[in-house]
Amino acid sequence: MDAQEIESRLKTYKSELPRLRKARAIPIFKKHVGKGKGTFIERDLFESDAFLALKGVAPQLLIYLLGKRIISGPNSKNKERICENCDELTLTLVELQKLGITQPRSTRGIDELLAKGFIEIKHHGGAYKRDKSIYALSTQWMFWKPGKIFFERPTIIKRGFQGETRLPEKHFQHTEPLP
Repeated sequence: MDAQEIESRLKTYKSELPRLRKARAIPIFKKHVGKGKGTFIERDLFESDAFLALKGVAPQLLIYLLGKRIISGPNSKNKERICENCDELTLTLVELQKLGITQPRSTRGIDELLAKGFIEIKHHGGAYKRDKSIYALSTQWMFWKPGKIFFERPTIIKRGFQGETRLPEKHFQHTEPLP
C-alpha cells in the first residue's frame, strides 16, 4: 500500500464515521421475559449433574422460566426466599420467538427440562386460542441420573368427545330380522 491509498482510505473512514456512530445510537429494544431486573439461581441447581447435562436451548429456557418467578424476599423472621407462583409459570411461543428461539428448538428444550425433572406440566395448552401451557417447577432434578426420565410430554391429548376410550357397541342393520 502506498501513502496515497492509505490517505484515501483514512479520508473515507473519517467521512463515514459520523454516519456509523448515528447508526449505533439507535436504541435496541430489550427482550425481557419475566419480572423485575434479574433472578436468583441457587448454586445447587447450576452445579447439579442434571443442569450440566442439559443441551441446546434447554438451559436458556430454564433461566427464562426461573426469571418469571415472583419471589418474596427474605424477611427478618424467615431468611428463605419464597416463590409465590412456582406452579403457575407460562412460557409462550410468541415470547420465545421474540428471543429468537424457534418452535422446534423450544419443544426439544421443554422436553429435556421435563425429562431431567426441572419442570412438570400442570396444564397442557393449545386447545383453543390463547390457551397456554402452565408449567410448575420441580425438584426432581436433584435425583436425576443418566438415563432416568422423570416426566414426558403426552403424545396424544384427548379433550371433550375425544376422551372416550371405549369402543362403540356394534350396531346391526335393521333391514333383516335378528336371528
